Amino acid sequence: MKRNHKTTIRDVANKADISVTTVSLILNGKGDRFSEETKEKVHKAQTELDYYPDYYARGLVGQRTNSIGIVIPDIMNPFFASLGLSVEQAAIPKGYFPQIFSVNGFKENIDYFIEQFASGTQKGLILAAPGASKEIVDKLSTHNNIPMVLTDQADLNIDDDRVLINEEVSGEQIAEHILSLGHKHVAFVIPESLTMNLVKRFTGYEKAFKNHNLRIEKELIFRATFGPEGGVEAAHKIVQTNATAVIAINDDVAMGVYKGLNLLDKRIPEDYSVVGFDDINLNKYLTPSLTTMAQPIDEIGEQVVELLINRIKNPSSAKKTIILNTKLKIGDSTRKVI
Repeated sequence: MKRNHKTTIRDVANKADISVTTVSLILNGKGDRFSEETKEKVHKAQTELDYYPDYYARGLVGQRTNSIGIVIPDIMNPFFASLGLSVEQAAIPKGYFPQIFSVNGFKENIDYFIEQFASGTQKGLILAAPGASKEIVDKLSTHNNIPMVLTDQADLNIDDDRVLINEEVSGEQIAEHILSLGHKHVAFVIPESLTMNLVKRFTGYEKAFKNHNLRIEKELIFRATFGPEGGVEAAHKIVQTNATAVIAINDDVAMGVYKGLNLLDKRIPEDYSVVGFDDINLNKYLTPSLTTMAQPIDEIGEQVVELLINRIKNPSSAKKTIILNTKLKIGDSTRKVI
């Protein structure tokens, strides 16, 4: 929740009982001549008051380069690497230069990102990481009016521009494909906690099962880490159940399921039908070809860049939400139950 009183450098100075000039010099990295005790008092007051310099109010916006930030959960995730590339391809021809900030699960990274963004080095932000995005929005909406666009996992309950896919419809379609092949016992490999977009996707799964008068069996829901290693681990548990099909939360996890089943001498799709989500580039190297829900990654990049540039140039324009459709790509990893 935003505060009615916006913290200023004078508030920091008063709390630290130090002059505004001294506080300004220390916070701007020009405080070498001051004692460590003085610098510590300033930084302690800054932290307690949650203060970041408002470079927009100081008129420094025009001095920045046309750099925009992209905050993603994990650069090692092929989907988010592709997202960064699609943003780059859309932004550079328009004179804006993306810089990727990957959280990689470290709180320290988020704190560093906020410090960088608050210093005014970015003209705008594209947020795709769940917890990090919320923290960034909370901090920067208080201190700096930096333009932001949300996408993918950063589907927060706030009034901002955003580009999303129709998660619920996508989830329903991919579960419907599996169920239409006669599979009744379906294993799900999903993360420990679901971000808002994944909650919607799972709601779509449930809707498809309900349409077939079936229920998702709780004992066939396997919690795993994002990435292939989570899929490998889940495969070892799935073979101990009556499941005949596997819905992986994304293609990265599905690749791990492939590996895990292969290690256990299980065949796809003869023993298990497997589906993923995203349609990452690495899929072309999978045998058999993976059935997956393709996200329109190039269009996502184009739309987030367009919205962000519009927000930079027209700060008071109405907020906009764009919902994009996905496409089911049927590969050789699924077949009818025999």
